[in-house]
Amino acid sequence: MAATKTVPVGVILDLNSRLGKMVNNSLALAVENYYLVHNNTATKITLVVWNVSQDNIIIAANRAYRLMHDVKVRALLGPQNSEQARYIVRLGEQLQVPVIWFPITGPSLLPPPSPSSIYIGQGLNCYQFQAIAASLKALGWQSIVPIYEETEYGSHLVPCLTNVLKEMGIRMANVTAIASNSSDRDIDDILLKLNNMRTHVFLVHMSMDLGTTFVLSAQRKEMMGEGYAWILTQELSSLTDPQVTVTRNLYTGQVLSGSFTDFFALKRYMQGALGVRPMDSNKTDARKGIENNFTAKFGGASLTIYGWWAYHTIEALAMALEKPGADNNGTKLRSEILATNFTGVSGINFNLKGGQLDQSVLEVYNVVGTRERIIGSWNPKDGFVQNNSKSGEVSGDGYQLSGPLALWPGDTLDKPPKLRIGVPRTNSFPEFVNVDNSSKLLIDGFAINVFLKAIGVLPFLLNNYEFVLLPNKNASDTPTNYDDLLCSQMKDEDLDAIIGDIAIVTKRTNCVDFTLPYLDSSVAMVVRAKAYRSKGILFKPFDWSLWLILGGIFVGATIIIIMLERNKTNEKDKTNEEDKTKEFRSNPFLVYKMDAMEFKSKSAGWMVILTSLLFILVVQVYTANLTSILTQGEKKKPEFKDENEVKSSNVFVGHRNGSWVKGLLINQMGFDPSRLKPLATREEYNLSLSNGIVGAIFDETPYLTLFLSRYRSGFMMAGPIHKTGGLAFAFPKKSSLALHFSNAILKVTQDAEPYRVLMARSSLPTSIEDLIFEDQSDTETTSLKIDNFGGLYPVLISVVALFLGVAILNPSVIQCLRTSSVIEQLRNRKQDPKLANKA
Repeated sequence: MAATKTVPVGVILDLNSRLGKMVNNSLALAVENYYLVHNNTATKITLVVWNVSQDNIIIAANRAYRLMHDVKVRALLGPQNSEQARYIVRLGEQLQVPVIWFPITGPSLLPPPSPSSIYIGQGLNCYQFQAIAASLKALGWQSIVPIYEETEYGSHLVPCLTNVLKEMGIRMANVTAIASNSSDRDIDDILLKLNNMRTHVFLVHMSMDLGTTFVLSAQRKEMMGEGYAWILTQELSSLTDPQVTVTRNLYTGQVLSGSFTDFFALKRYMQGALGVRPMDSNKTDARKGIENNFTAKFGGASLTIYGWWAYHTIEALAMALEKPGADNNGTKLRSEILATNFTGVSGINFNLKGGQLDQSVLEVYNVVGTRERIIGSWNPKDGFVQNNSKSGEVSGDGYQLSGPLALWPGDTLDKPPKLRIGVPRTNSFPEFVNVDNSSKLLIDGFAINVFLKAIGVLPFLLNNYEFVLLPNKNASDTPTNYDDLLCSQMKDEDLDAIIGDIAIVTKRTNCVDFTLPYLDSSVAMVVRAKAYRSKGILFKPFDWSLWLILGGIFVGATIIIIMLERNKTNEKDKTNEEDKTKEFRSNPFLVYKMDAMEFKSKSAGWMVILTSLLFILVVQVYTANLTSILTQGEKKKPEFKDENEVKSSNVFVGHRNGSWVKGLLINQMGFDPSRLKPLATREEYNLSLSNGIVGAIFDETPYLTLFLSRYRSGFMMAGPIHKTGGLAFAFPKKSSLALHFSNAILKVTQDAEPYRVLMARSSLPTSIEDLIFEDQSDTETTSLKIDNFGGLYPVLISVVALFLGVAILNPSVIQCLRTSSVIEQLRNRKQDPKLANKA
């Protein structure tokens, strides 16, 4: 039998770190156990371990080169730091030495991507954050405070977590970075700042060493109890193993007196913590035996999931070295390692076919006592799956957990603090915000209803919130100052939003982020309306030009008729005709009998008929329009047309108490501050205008329309309008909720019919235009003009031209017609004996 060949394998780890020590011990135990079972192998691994601080890139690269070039190691394991790995992997590519490095995400043969691209195409690195985000949404949390170690490992949290939380609609508040070399006192200072915030849901992403110090400091600050929630990423999740022990500093008051080993599990400090880690539930009896052996052999240390990854890495490397030629050919060895796919003694499926350990299935657990409760699991296909879900029921679709699945810090089932939504304590216009705090807090109004509607169309569930009345002052008569609410109390009260009738004003955008407006608004003025009637109302039904045209038509028709009648054709009837002519001249508009022979000219008769019909039509239209004018009542006009007339009259001007409009009147319109009077309610608006205390009131149109809807008869809007941003909700700067609510408000306002119903339910005018800017055309009927009778002009002109042409251009025809009429009359007389005798 050929002698066993010793194969050197290099190891670069930070043996001063907790993870480095554990991984090194795991590697040593794995080599011992593997060759204890496989005692007839052709090769045997010998570990060459060099201790390198994970913060020193140059020394790590130098040690790696010496191991590969001088020691001639066949493979290199480590380091822990991805920056060190970036250089070492490149050395391995040049010297044909496979490098298996130990990032927190597990053993990998892939060159570490740069920080700018690690989350593009490397989805495995983001899986734990996707699982965390899905768990947060399932638990109904809306904001968290991420705390991470200020290293490349820690900084990977920010871009990845930002993307996944944005998709879930969860807000990141006050992202906090902690240096790796932070002292206990540095951490205490950071915890003090975090404790002064209202959001006490902390996501901790740190190495074991810094995480241990951080957790113990939080315990000392009493931040591991009721009212706080802690979420741990993969590496820190291993610290909650029941058998993990830690060495911590011992404080006597404020004095550091020494250190000791706490043999109680660190889990005792993490009650209620929520953790996420690779699925590791298939624990075998053989695994438990190795873990007990590890603890006994290495001074009570624990073999965590990361130790098992290192353990199985030795198994994979040992099996690959047994392949022909793999012990001398780095490319061959690398190919054999990539072909690794086996289930180890731990029950973990160790598959490196993709160049990286598959960790796509994660479990979410809750620390309860000295044990863990597995809440559910997460995978890219199904999302979050609740552990007690019924068959086929997946929580990942709705992200809504049922039942008290998590025990929060302080042994309570109560969730961490709710979102705090500020509501102005003002009832001057209760249609917008109406607060009744007499017995039980009741909040109603249009702004509140829009907010509740918007919640219903958000892309995520939002039910963990509470309303906070603002301002928190006992003086009920103190006017609500919205600038103070937005720029001071938003921060002082640690609010997540302020909702109400809040106007979007430029200077306020420096303090808060506004949503899209849920109601448009402008600034206008209301003044007293003066009533009067127009002089010469009897002439009002027709425009002056129409009066001239009608008068011209009747005069012209009279002249034409007279001209036609002057043509004499029968001497015998001269006397009668002269009498008729006199009668006709005395009353030219006389309605003749339909028998055209009453006239000397048939044309004259038809002209009279036509003129009479036109006269009847004009009289009917005149009567109808005059009746309409008289029934309209008195005309109203504003006492002042615009703000210039108001300023020149030197009257007092009113504005809503506490409104930003006061600044607009002074700074942009140029009003004297001494002439301004604050008014609180619409009743004060009415009394002040009616009694002449103020000559005009300036306010936003939503309030003015509500005022005019009750007191419209005596007042009216006037003057130009000044466009504003509208009424909206306010959120803290850079709040992710502002964008979500803007989209939700857009959906609510664009759904026209339900939105009008919402306005009507709050007693708001559903058509604001009905109350804006009274006009002369709105208060009385318009005079009829020439154009209104345009259809009659062609008919009148044609008929007049016909008869006038016949009378003037061809009088012989008329004479002929009249002669034939005389002959016909003589015949009739001859046939009649009585007439013949007379003749």
